[in-house]
Amino acid sequence: MEKYKRMSEIKKVVLAYSGGLDTSVILKWLQDTYQCEVVTFTADLGQGEELEPARQKALKFGIKPENIFIDDLREEFVRDFVFPMFRANTVYEGEYLLGTSIARPLIAKRLIDIVNKTAHRLSLTAQPARATTRYVSSSAPMR
Repeated sequence: MEKYKRMSEIKKVVLAYSGGLDTSVILKWLQDTYQCEVVTFTADLGQGEELEPARQKALKFGIKPENIFIDDLREEFVRDFVFPMFRANTVYEGEYLLGTSIARPLIAKRLIDIVNKTAHRLSLTAQPARATTRYVSSSAPMR
């Protein structure tokens, strides 16, 4: 409970939001625990029809339409991450091409852009594969 008190000044949070179970639970937890305004960010990396349900789910949680960011990052993702991955023959455990993990730096970059744009103090992203949540906290916009 002590760490919740330390962060009680948090009024707004930018959440990397997929609309899935993990990020939806975190969204509700942030609203309940901190009574803070949540801004959601969903990266369009080519998943297509999953984007509109994420928007609708965010709206059902009471997120204001102007606080829902769904950004098309497909071109930058392919140009700056996928092509270099292929050129480097990057594989996991010797047989699998890296998947969503290569998108995380791009998602984090855009998340921080939104944090700076909206003057929030905290950004959050869920990493369900590890069942952990990592956050970046700052009293000033991040650079």
